[in-house]
Amino acid sequence: MKFPLIQEDEIFKLKAEFESDRRQHKINGGIGVYLENKGTPYILPTVKKTANRLKFNNFNYLPLSGDPAFLEQTAKLALGNSLFKENNRYIAKQGTIGGTNAIYMWARFIKEVDKKPKIIIANPTWENHIRMFEYFGFSVIRYPHFTKEKQFNFAALKEILLKNPEAYVLYQGGPTHNPSGINPDNNQWKVLAEISSEKKQSILFDYAYLGLGNDIVSDSFCIRHFIGKRIPTSFAVSYSKNMTLYQHRTGALFITLNSNQEKEIAEKILQNTFRLVNSNPAAFGEQIVKTILSSKELSDNWKIDLSYMLADLNKRRGIFIKESAGKFDFLKECRGLFGMLFLTPGQISRLREKYAIYILSNSRINFGGISIKNIAKVAKAVLKLKLT
Repeated sequence: MKFPLIQEDEIFKLKAEFESDRRQHKINGGIGVYLENKGTPYILPTVKKTANRLKFNNFNYLPLSGDPAFLEQTAKLALGNSLFKENNRYIAKQGTIGGTNAIYMWARFIKEVDKKPKIIIANPTWENHIRMFEYFGFSVIRYPHFTKEKQFNFAALKEILLKNPEAYVLYQGGPTHNPSGINPDNNQWKVLAEISSEKKQSILFDYAYLGLGNDIVSDSFCIRHFIGKRIPTSFAVSYSKNMTLYQHRTGALFITLNSNQEKEIAEKILQNTFRLVNSNPAAFGEQIVKTILSSKELSDNWKIDLSYMLADLNKRRGIFIKESAGKFDFLKECRGLFGMLFLTPGQISRLREKYAIYILSNSRINFGGISIKNIAKVAKAVLKLKLT
């Protein structure tokens, strides 16, 4: 039997290499998790409190689409109550095994209805995006996400949209972006929506960091604007980062359709696919999210927890910028966990070998994994490499 060569996942390979490194001063700026300043995994207090209090006595299967209240509360979180109420009868909903599974489900759904889809995606993007869409046979069209000045390349995106009518477009929702940390601002989102409306494009928003850019409402501006403009829009939501439910794989997919009849057909397709691939959604994370979002007190406390994470991320990034002598001032525009350092492969290797600092080969750094105590050390090491 001849097996195909499979590309190893870089992030988990780097994680394994970091864990096997015996140097006590090692620092992991690679895998996208948020750690406390003492270096341990952070669990949001409201999530921990809810999980501990949850009387989880029902071990039966969920409906194929997931817990209905979880799906409703998640859609309301992204859209707001008014827009949700206005569009609910047209939105197909499916609980998923995290955000990755939501993207997978959407790609497979599109292949059911469009045999030759083409999709526009930023370069760089999260590596799983490209692997997944190429796996399903999409024609992938890339555009440069950065200008030479390391700012968001609005002109390049507009140009590619204008040249590709009726294409699908993948955006990472809100001001956050993996790996760059920069995304369109609200005025730019409005222009992009106008172009996509004119060119009859369909949009997928990947919301892996909702609430970790500025706040829930601000981060949701783009999706609310696109749906409000009646642009065909889908969105994938993950609770790995914003509720620290990493291993519980809690996510959802939403697809806006033209009628209630289309919605019902789409949900049957999604349920059939999910049954084949996953059989049934994971309940524990859905119950935690549902419980928090259904309670004003818990929901308000969760948003306070998020604001703490956000302030801490901004503080870590700010220290890095301050300690790097103006070489990384462009990071001031970044939001969320990540930023790009634009180091060479050799510099990234030396950073690991000489300083025991781990970042991805595309030069992405995760500020969420580096403590306040260590962030200046990382900045100074990177600066030395840039100056030599």
